[in-house]
Amino acid sequence: MPALELFLFYLYAAASCLSLAAINTAQASLTLFFLYRLVRGRWKPMPPEWILVAYFAWNVVSALFSPMRAAALNGVLNHWSWSVLFVASALPPYVRRHVDRFTVFLAVSAALTVPMSLCTFFLGTDFHMDALFKRVPVGTIPAYGYFSHHLTYAGAMAAVALFVGGRALYGTGRKAGWWAASASALLGVVLSVSRAYVIALGPAAIVLLWRKGRRWILWALIAAAVVAPLGIAFGPATVRSRVTALWDVKDPSTAERIYLWASGFQMWKDRPVLGWGPGIYKDTAGPYKAPYAGKVRYPDHEGFRTTGHCHNDYLMVAIQSGFVGLALFLAFCAAAFLQMSRQSDPALRYGAMAAFAAFLVGGLFEFNAGDAEVATMVFFLVGLALRDGAQEPTGPRINESTIQRVKEPTGDDQSGKPSTPNDPA
Repeated sequence: MPALELFLFYLYAAASCLSLAAINTAQASLTLFFLYRLVRGRWKPMPPEWILVAYFAWNVVSALFSPMRAAALNGVLNHWSWSVLFVASALPPYVRRHVDRFTVFLAVSAALTVPMSLCTFFLGTDFHMDALFKRVPVGTIPAYGYFSHHLTYAGAMAAVALFVGGRALYGTGRKAGWWAASASALLGVVLSVSRAYVIALGPAAIVLLWRKGRRWILWALIAAAVVAPLGIAFGPATVRSRVTALWDVKDPSTAERIYLWASGFQMWKDRPVLGWGPGIYKDTAGPYKAPYAGKVRYPDHEGFRTTGHCHNDYLMVAIQSGFVGLALFLAFCAAAFLQMSRQSDPALRYGAMAAFAAFLVGGLFEFNAGDAEVATMVFFLVGLALRDGAQEPTGPRINESTIQRVKEPTGDDQSGKPSTPNDPA
């Protein structure tokens, strides 16, 4: 069984950027190990986990008082991807000590997406439409790797780049390989043309470099201040247009977010404490979005493209579970950072904290908490960093009398040499 659990641990990392089916298989199987430990009393929740359990419980309460109770109760299951935090936290020491190899598989998984992403970005290759080459400007089709959406790809690659970056900065062994792996994942973020995660990389990099001191952080900021303008100035025109659209309220993508947030605040205002219940935003937001639909104008149609969320983690949590749910979610985030800061492995500590920071900053512009692939990866990394790998094993306890019997000599003389039938009495 230990070998099987270790294999699933590696499988999750190896499949994290390549196969959703393999990710779900590994997650479901590791969950069975977690449930076994839970039933046997071998797992004790820590403060962040207790708060997350309270958050889940409050979502059930919100669903029970929802105007669409049945759908909302079903929507509680949308938090399935978050539960992987408990699974990773409960991993035993014989698995956790292999975190370096886990990181290798994670880095290889991300690197294998880069060739495909280069083809998408530079050649216009759209694997969704079976088009190997399109005569479109470079960067017109953002890279999405093996995922269904470029924002999902950006979120996953940002998490990998930062987590592997922790090994490059604070790990042992040949760090050149870790740097190369982190850079390849970072390239994936750039090729995705995701503005949200490019912005999120800034605060996350500060978290990652925190232990190195102010000088490292200052040089990183200077490098970003030099490289970013050069990349925008000499990069593809499509990239420049994406950047300038950040402050252009007439840009349909920017306008859509603004008006989704405006309508979302109105939804929250109508049910501030209990919220509307999880998973029913699509069916309840229509009347609130309708007054703004004419202000969002895409080249091919007028109105909102996004139907299932409002492009913001915190507002979505508030809409779904009210002020109490939002307070519990923020408390969980704070408790998770505090607990991770006590992790004895600095590479794991800062890598996971930086990945979580990118996730939370990206969540200001995207509903990545509802993006199963991204949320599963990030919550797994956080869970891995919550519990110290040097802690006592969670296996069966050996009582003191058993230890004493092992220590006491049996049939030995005072010299410490074992007695044999031929020894003189």
